[in-house]
Amino acid sequence: MSQKVLVLSAGGPLASQVARRIRQAHVYCEVAPSGEKAEAIRAVGPIGLVLAGDRFDRYPVDPDVRLLGLPILAIERPEDADKLESFLFDQCRANADFTAERFIDDAVHAVREQVGDGRVLLALSGGVDSSVVAALLHRAVGGRLDCVFVNHGLMRKGEPEEVARVFTRDFPVNLIAVDAEERFMQRLSGIEDPEQKRKIIGAEFIEVFAEEARKLGALNFFAQGTIYPDIIESGVMPGEDMIKSHHNVGGLPDDIQFDGIVEPLKMLFKDEVRAVGRALLLPETMVARQPFPGPGLGVRVVGALTREKVAIVREADFIFREELGRAGLLPENGQCFAVLTGVQSVGIREGVRAYEHVVALRAVSTMDFMTADWVRVPYDVVARASERITAEVAGVGRVVLDVTGKPPGAIEWE
Repeated sequence: MSQKVLVLSAGGPLASQVARRIRQAHVYCEVAPSGEKAEAIRAVGPIGLVLAGDRFDRYPVDPDVRLLGLPILAIERPEDADKLESFLFDQCRANADFTAERFIDDAVHAVREQVGDGRVLLALSGGVDSSVVAALLHRAVGGRLDCVFVNHGLMRKGEPEEVARVFTRDFPVNLIAVDAEERFMQRLSGIEDPEQKRKIIGAEFIEVFAEEARKLGALNFFAQGTIYPDIIESGVMPGEDMIKSHHNVGGLPDDIQFDGIVEPLKMLFKDEVRAVGRALLLPETMVARQPFPGPGLGVRVVGALTREKVAIVREADFIFREELGRAGLLPENGQCFAVLTGVQSVGIREGVRAYEHVVALRAVSTMDFMTADWVRVPYDVVARASERITAEVAGVGRVVLDVTGKPPGAIEWE
């Protein structure tokens, strides 16, 4: 990017909120810790600095920063962000040139610089993030891109088939599909702790990719669809507490022989990723898909996994999203899904006492996935979803609605 504003974060969610506001003004920005040294900031070459957060006593700014001669705006609360536009265009003299097309041009150039004549292996989940990476890398390196899609048996209903269809017919790439359901289920057998499940799934993904890499021969780079909220929530940014681990943050084990990791979207928010996907002419069905956690339905079954439980939550999830879609309520900027809560409750099935599973329905709206509000789904839509789930999904006797925002609740249950 020709211009860059640097947001120095002193902790808390304010820095990411400020970054969103700056980018919505079509000015590129990046976030760095508040203690970044002045010389490092000079090397980045920003046109201005924004200090954002509420822990400057704990994470102080390098005093030499003020000697750089850059415009500086301090923000301690969200309402101060109203000063941003004047700061950006009057003091920093910023150009509003941060667009999806400009990002694509710069990202393609950066990938070509990084990869050179090398080959790239992409971890393709079929979600928005990895799909956009696939399209971007295809433009950058063409036939030197190999995409590996791992079906771990924890995807939503119909998704493995959709991934194969989109990336062979609609957007053809060199796609290697791996059926690893049995392998994942064996590794996850009896595991109840959600962080342990995430780590097992993430590690198994890496192992599968390593195996496929060896089959493909000489490969130089490993690509993945890391985006900015992944980094924030994994506690990689200084001053941030780890909320949950992401399998695509933190790099690769030492025994995987790649020259480097390619993560062209790692500084983008979700809505920006979608905009890039549309500019790359990906099918709208893929670009508009709701986010899905890397561990898939593995973290939407509370407690230990079984095939029966995964099947239950898969069907319940499909019904809920189908009813929302029929009502025109599927949010692009948000998520809606079902959770198998791990709780069973008493009920009546065909006149006989039954002790069956409880499914929770969750729908949230969000712009940056750092905060979210629960969607006020009309009661008649909730009622239809509940009636269908309890009638069509064997083993479910009760449906509840999650009405918790983020914070205090994370979007996912695990």
